[in-house]
Amino acid sequence: MPLFNYKAKKGPSNFINGVMEGESPQEIASKLTNQGLFPIHIELIGEVKDKSITVNSWFSKITVRDLNVFTYQLSSLIKSGLPLLSALFIITEQTENKHFKNIIADIAQSVKHGDMLSSAMSKYPKIFNQLYTAMIKAGEDSGALDIILRRVAEHREKVEQIKSQIRSALAYPIIVTLVGLGSIIFLMTVVIPQIQKVFVTLKVDLPLPTQILLMVSNSVTDYWYLFLGGIVFLLILTKGVTLIERKALDRMKLTLPFIGKFIKKTESAKLASSLSLLLTNGIPILASLEIVIPTLSNDVIKDDLIKVSNDLRLGGSMSKGLQNSPHFFPFMTNMIRVGEEGGRLDEVLLEVSSFYEREIGESIKIGLSLLEPILILVMGMVVGFIVLSMLLPIFQISVMAQ
Repeated sequence: MPLFNYKAKKGPSNFINGVMEGESPQEIASKLTNQGLFPIHIELIGEVKDKSITVNSWFSKITVRDLNVFTYQLSSLIKSGLPLLSALFIITEQTENKHFKNIIADIAQSVKHGDMLSSAMSKYPKIFNQLYTAMIKAGEDSGALDIILRRVAEHREKVEQIKSQIRSALAYPIIVTLVGLGSIIFLMTVVIPQIQKVFVTLKVDLPLPTQILLMVSNSVTDYWYLFLGGIVFLLILTKGVTLIERKALDRMKLTLPFIGKFIKKTESAKLASSLSLLLTNGIPILASLEIVIPTLSNDVIKDDLIKVSNDLRLGGSMSKGLQNSPHFFPFMTNMIRVGEEGGRLDEVLLEVSSFYEREIGESIKIGLSLLEPILILVMGMVVGFIVLSMLLPIFQISVMAQ
């Protein structure tokens, strides 16, 4: 069906822009006239086709940025006075990701046929999670969809900023480790075998460090396929154990000295930020908690929150429920208790979220300041051992020659 962009006049000084489907510009003009509008400009902008959409597409990944841009655009268009359906059609034409374009077009068709936006989005839970659709539903019920959409986009940006900080912090150590391992493998498989030929020709007794190094080099060179197979096997085994014993692995992570505290801060920030967003927009605390729990990453913390949810259902309070868990800091539980008593839980949760976001940033800086020198020291010691082991026979030969 052809899709037209139109501009029409309503009243002496009121102009309306929108998008409408029709067979021709004349049909669009007729529809506008029947609505009491005076068409000024009608332009063909494309076609909208009904499609069967599948989300599982390896080559058409929908990124976080795609979804955030869509959310901001939809908020801006609705705020400017465009009807929801027209806004969806415009975004469909502007979206560069073809897979996401088809999904938005399918949502637009569902809305056109009478579905609510939240209901249409819920068909794609891998893209629009429960928190997202719950917020859209709250916006539809309150009539403030544009405001809710902007809050959702801002919330998603905050969560993504935390993830981006973690990824950026890990990038340097990973690069240093890969470069170091690559250098060691190159020395062991290319350089050392060539030097070994020289030692064999000279027929000298090699020092113990050199013998160990040559033995390791020969093993890596002759049996590289066994090492590679062992690494692949360990990766598969680790993945399988992770899937089967994920809760045990999550529990172990929480007990690690630095990592455990960092995970608790990250999960607390995500929990507080999401709950604050939902409560601010009128969703009850119990329903908000049940929406937020699936968005967390650690299964042990999820179980603790499920217990808190059950306590709330029986008339308890969130702060008392969190006090029974060893995985939430006293600062958070005390702040929530103050918020419950003062009737401003949403504001307090926002403060808690901001506090832990700052704490996460500081933890990343401290972690990097400790990890970087340790990595450099370890790689330097390994490379130093290799170089020293190669030089010792040369020094020995020099002494004998004198």
